[in-house]
Amino acid sequence: MGGVLGLGMAAQPPQAIHVIAGQMRPPAWPVTPAVRVNLAASGELARIMGELRPGVVIHAACVSRAADCEQQPHHADLVNIQAVEELLASAVFADSFVVYVSTEQVFDGYAERYFEDSPVSPRTVYGSTKAAAERRVLEFGGAVVRLPLLLGGAAGSGRMCADTAVVQAVQSGQTMSLFTDEIRTPVHVDFVAPMFEKIARERRGGIFHLAGAQAVSRFDLGRRACEAAGIKPNFQASLAADFDGPPRSLRLELDCGRAIKELGWQPPDLRQSLDRTFATPVRTVAKD
Repeated sequence: MGGVLGLGMAAQPPQAIHVIAGQMRPPAWPVTPAVRVNLAASGELARIMGELRPGVVIHAACVSRAADCEQQPHHADLVNIQAVEELLASAVFADSFVVYVSTEQVFDGYAERYFEDSPVSPRTVYGSTKAAAERRVLEFGGAVVRLPLLLGGAAGSGRMCADTAVVQAVQSGQTMSLFTDEIRTPVHVDFVAPMFEKIARERRGGIFHLAGAQAVSRFDLGRRACEAAGIKPNFQASLAADFDGPPRSLRLELDCGRAIKELGWQPPDLRQSLDRTFATPVRTVAKD
């Protein structure tokens, strides 16, 4: 919970969260009890699970940078797959319900829209490891929550939501390049966070998408974010298709039909999410 999702949850802490486990205390959780765990070390999660015996585990930790996963696939496998397997094996004995935080990156971006029951089709090592972990969680009977591009504040150095990152870059005088052909359904973390408590409290297994109501390009998102922040946009248009790096899925529009029906999820439009960020001071947590 040390990233931007943790920032959203810290603002409205689910009652299920009593202990945070990670390699360091997340800045957004200065008071909540914390336990240090190295996900790449075999036996660490089993030890923590045995000591805490939690009723619910919301598992959000992973190697999330696509480039890091491509460069160190073995490490990505240890953290993103094997640690999840260890968690699930321990959860059986603790009678824990597992809510697994996943990503839109389990899809290839070739379809017009992706539903909660759409078959996965990852293009990257990162997406493949997340898809493999999803399968194990579903076999266990847990919940998989796929998230899109997240909007909101900043959870320490280098860990910013997409809208805040663009605005701060423009304000600092940087010249950015944003993709016009990469489409996402972004949503503010504050809207997403309460859904995790509902899933955990009701122990609802299966796949849920929690995404925004509008599909927009990175370029249009940047322009709209600057407008919401009251500053003049200052970036260039570029194509993700020309990106020199790990493959990028171009269109990842998540359909939230099951979440709407079973959780009462109401996908906010882009204006609602951006107003949530810029109508009030942006929450920024300094890194220790």
